[in-house]
Amino acid sequence: MTTHKHYNIHSLVPRFLKDQKIIFLFSTFLGAAATGIFFSSLNNFLVDIYDMGADQRGVLETIREMPGMLLIILLAPFSGVKEGKILFGATLVIALGIVGTASLSPDVLRVTVWLFVWSVGAHMVMTIRESFCVALSEPGTRGRLFGIVRSLRSLGTIVGAACIWVGMGMLGFGYEKLYWTAASITLLSSLMVLLIREKRHTGLKRKRFVFKKRYSLFYLLAVLFGVRKQIFIVFGPWVLIRIFDQDAPAMARLILISSVAGLFLKPYLGRLIDTLGERTVLIGDSLVLLLICACYGLAETTLPQPLILPCLFTCFILDDSLFSLRSAHITYLSKIVESEDELTASISTSYSIEHVVSMIAPIIAGLVWIRFGYPWVFFMSALVAGLMFLASAKLPRKAGCQCTG
Repeated sequence: MTTHKHYNIHSLVPRFLKDQKIIFLFSTFLGAAATGIFFSSLNNFLVDIYDMGADQRGVLETIREMPGMLLIILLAPFSGVKEGKILFGATLVIALGIVGTASLSPDVLRVTVWLFVWSVGAHMVMTIRESFCVALSEPGTRGRLFGIVRSLRSLGTIVGAACIWVGMGMLGFGYEKLYWTAASITLLSSLMVLLIREKRHTGLKRKRFVFKKRYSLFYLLAVLFGVRKQIFIVFGPWVLIRIFDQDAPAMARLILISSVAGLFLKPYLGRLIDTLGERTVLIGDSLVLLLICACYGLAETTLPQPLILPCLFTCFILDDSLFSLRSAHITYLSKIVESEDELTASISTSYSIEHVVSMIAPIIAGLVWIRFGYPWVFFMSALVAGLMFLASAKLPRKAGCQCTG
């Protein structure tokens, strides 16, 4: 009598890769490395290949951000699918979008379409990764895991930016070869996702839509963060590229330095969320953002010439690390959510709300730039920072019970 041995994918990998957090973190790192190659050079790619102006860039960014607005609709049909499978499929979509941008985009229209495809995958991955961070951590330590994830994403960005710096600056590679490399790394990240086993709410059937008055402050924070994020992601680098003539290798070096700083700062910021609470951390974030806005808007006219670029580089680096405090929104939600099956849908709802304003903000900012000059883009951002301060002050000092523990 013969016996047959049955194998599954988990029996074919080293033991240390069976630890769920390690698998999740390694996949995150690979995805970040691919993004570091692709996204850190995207602004230069659009200028070098398509000669885009600020107004065109604003319109393209609005279209690219549209999947974020539609996220609640994109995820709703998959409410009965385990989140690991969604993460795997969405990561494959990212790889497809990168390939299309690299090799199937002879004009602005088609590059816009492929960036839209990339964005569909990226926004779905963003939501599910946030959900897994909650599922794989315990109440009271979630800020730390978020901090580690953000730090590993910085490490991945370091690798990606170094590829741009060395590949373009030293070896003379073009965008197409580097973007195919990014797509290959993304594919490897998706294969790692197959090793993740479901935990807590990630394996449950979820509610398709959640929109409750109870979460209104969480939604408000998402709106304000959406404006802040999109202006700085698009127009922070745009100032350096268009006004101060920083080329792709120079921007890659800056992103590399920023990521090294984030490698150490982001775990610390994650721990601050656990120790000081969301209210204190987000109030501090808004105050620092006010200073950053002032520096971007006034540096060229108020600082001596040798200090202008160092000041703007410092603002870029500091703001990049502060983006990680978006995690405080999710840890706050994990404390007030009424049931586990509402968590992922609530995250996707907040991202959809956030991206409604993220779509509008770049167009307005681009028009403000053209009509009044780039400093007014950041003066507008300073107003948003003030509103962030007021909203953060409304957060409770101790937010509810830990319903997802």
